Amino acid sequence: MGAREAATTSAAPSETVAGLHPRASRPAWRGRVIPAAHSQRSAPGTRRGERGFTLIELILVMVIIGVIASMSIPMVQAGMRQSAVRSSVRAFISATRQASAQAVSTRKPTALIVYPHDGTFTVEGSKEKPYELPPFAQFGEIVGGVAAEADDEVRFEFFPTGSSSGGSVQIDFTPGDRRQSYRLVLDPLIGRVKIEEN
Repeated sequence: MGAREAATTSAAPSETVAGLHPRASRPAWRGRVIPAAHSQRSAPGTRRGERGFTLIELILVMVIIGVIASMSIPMVQAGMRQSAVRSSVRAFISATRQASAQAVSTRKPTALIVYPHDGTFTVEGSKEKPYELPPFAQFGEIVGGVAAEADDEVRFEFFPTGSSSGGSVQIDFTPGDRRQSYRLVLDPLIGRVKIEEN
């Protein structure tokens, strides 16, 4: 009996070895598993919450662009025509000044030649191509000047004294739904041009 108790006592593990305290029981783990950082990264070039345009949205944008373009094109065309009107008037005034200056510098009469049927005009002796009115313009009533025998040109003379033969030229424009007319009056004393809008 004594021997069995001794063997049992020796077989039991020692609760204190080399001064170590008995190991306490570990509490239950209550944490959670967090996925690796790379698993939460978005694909290159994308962001969370982003989405593409739907077909309906693209169609609506195209319709809006078409409406704006259809409204702006007539306005742009009207602006271009008005610019052509102003350019034609300025070109005629410039031609009269050129003819007057040439007459004074050469001391010889110089003519401003108007071709009513062709819708063009030029300065006598000029090497430049005659200026042509835009398609929506034409010469109207022409007063004074000297008509050629063929009746296809009218000449307005400018003299070395700075004077001119006088007269007037009307240019009619129809750039849109209304008509614009400008009468360019030549002063016989000083050769300058006066603009009268009808």
